[in-house]
Amino acid sequence: MQTSLSAYRQGIFWLLLVLLFAPLFRAGNLPLPLLLLELLSLGILVLMLMRPSGLLQLGTAHLVMLGGILLLPVLMLVPVPVGLWQQLPGREAFAEIYQAIGMGGGQDWRTVTLAPNQTEAALWALLPPLLVFAATINQPRKNILKLIYVALGMVVFQSVLSLMQYGGGINSLYISNEFGIKAAAGTYLNRDHLAGLLEMLFPVALALLAATVGQHRFGSAQDPWRKRLGFLATARGHQASIYAAIGILAILCLVFTRSRVGIALAMLGLLLVLLVFARRLGGGNVYGTYGTAIAVIVVLTVEIGLAPVLDRFSMDPMEDSRWSIYATSVRGAMEYFPVGAGIGAYPEVYPHFQPASIDAFVNHAHNDYLEWIFDGGALAFILILAGLSMYAIGWRRLWIKGRWRTFRYVQAGAGIGVFLLILHSFVDFNLHKPANAIYFAFLLAVFLKENTEEAELEERSGRKTRTRRLQAPAVTVPAILRPRNDLSLDDW
Repeated sequence: MQTSLSAYRQGIFWLLLVLLFAPLFRAGNLPLPLLLLELLSLGILVLMLMRPSGLLQLGTAHLVMLGGILLLPVLMLVPVPVGLWQQLPGREAFAEIYQAIGMGGGQDWRTVTLAPNQTEAALWALLPPLLVFAATINQPRKNILKLIYVALGMVVFQSVLSLMQYGGGINSLYISNEFGIKAAAGTYLNRDHLAGLLEMLFPVALALLAATVGQHRFGSAQDPWRKRLGFLATARGHQASIYAAIGILAILCLVFTRSRVGIALAMLGLLLVLLVFARRLGGGNVYGTYGTAIAVIVVLTVEIGLAPVLDRFSMDPMEDSRWSIYATSVRGAMEYFPVGAGIGAYPEVYPHFQPASIDAFVNHAHNDYLEWIFDGGALAFILILAGLSMYAIGWRRLWIKGRWRTFRYVQAGAGIGVFLLILHSFVDFNLHKPANAIYFAFLLAVFLKENTEEAELEERSGRKTRTRRLQAPAVTVPAILRPRNDLSLDDW
């Protein structure tokens, strides 16, 4: 038992290090920070192998998904005969180029991928998010809540730093950022990727707010309204205020990132939070119909206020060229389908399709799904569909009737955050950034973790009730006195 608890503590320690370190140095998008993240993930892997029974908490679907993601780049690194390689889709042009420049002469075997070094680097870069997912889903609920608080702490840090950058100018701070001039970027190179982190986590803060308020009981429905407002003066009321402040701070920072997609998804996230949690703030034992009405009014007011901000304040420097990149990337993906160019090969292969109107280096397709299909072909397409299906099934398992406990609120908030980044990935490459990929995997594990807390509490309550009913009634038994001088009871 002590060994198991120690493994849990060590597991949460390594997860804590990964969550804290990942966003701090350019979101892990530099060689040295990425190397450290990979080493930390190997530490998590060692701990998991030392306690293989914990892997049983991973469902079959989870194991198949993780195995498929890892297997894809491994298959791309498998060498095949040159004759077979030349017959693979899209390899003819490269075979002619190699022959013209005298590259690869005398080689009888070549890897499936067109960029083996990048594919190997991508394989190593997959380890941190995949192992964070596996380790998180094996943690008990109490530990996961602690990690959630750490993630919200990162939201506060990035938001405050970003607002300082916007107010004082990025060059006036220690962390310089030539890619985010006049925009809040935090420790990220790209403000859109900071927006991706914030849009994942602000629904979790609002979920904790809903859990803190929604689970409070005020007694009879006849209690005065001022007693309900007096809740804010209690310890739980202070917690609710902190969660509300974190959510507001994250949304404010999203606005100052000037990310068009980030602001739009913040508006959508608020609407989804309203749809999921407003009814649970309006139950008969909480704030009644007034609670639901106030929640609706507040969210709609914020939505109306953000609409002109989206039109006037946001900016998108890739708006003109992004559609050209999409069109040419689709053409490239079709040319390499169903094998793909190779995981991580997009920056090296895309110049073959890049139009003359784009005079800049294009390192990503600005659409994660399109780039994955470009690189991984049919297998990547199948994995994308399988992942989306797993996410949809997760909502069906999560949604139960009756009273929710805190962890289920957090799971719903994590599910909303994951959904927002899924949408964001259609127009950006957030999941190619190590920090955002790690936080996405962490929240996805929180969302998909099996949660039987309410059923356990109900069963425990029923067991106590049955035990009380089976107890014999207490009956006072009169004491029998023994007669003196050893007389019989009849004579006495």
